[in-house]
Amino acid sequence: MDRNIAILVALLGVFMMLKALSGGGAGFGERRPLAKRFMTPRELAMLDILERCLPEYRFHAQVAMGAVLKAPPRLIGKSHPADRNAFSQKIIDFVAQDRVTGAIVALIEVDDASHNVQRDSKRDTMTGHAGYRTIRIGRGVQPRIHEVRAAIAPLFQQHELHGSSRT
Repeated sequence: MDRNIAILVALLGVFMMLKALSGGGAGFGERRPLAKRFMTPRELAMLDILERCLPEYRFHAQVAMGAVLKAPPRLIGKSHPADRNAFSQKIIDFVAQDRVTGAIVALIEVDDASHNVQRDSKRDTMTGHAGYRTIRIGRGVQPRIHEVRAAIAPLFQQHELHGSSRT
């Protein structure tokens, strides 16, 4: 009888170890999420420069595409979750918003080694269909005012075109 209890205790211990190692929980209780870095050092530097170069715009960082896109309507029936899933979990590095009108002026992506040209092109096409312009700050652009200014030149041109009509 004591031998059976010892085997049962050993099996229970092995089961608990396997569960902990497989991600089923660190001991007892719920697994808790961990904090992560909000922006890379390069993104932080770019944000600082964007805000200094274009103070007439408000810049929002790390915005879910689901905040600026909605699923297209279907001809028949309700929209399907798959329509929204195509973009809802993707993240935009920065959204530039006009401080006066609240309009989204541009989506800004700070490209790095994690970016893929084909995947980025698909994203830009998707957001372009919704009427947004994406400005990409290339990998080679350093977070220096003159380099970032050159990369975001379309925002300066847009401001010059519309800026004189503001009060």
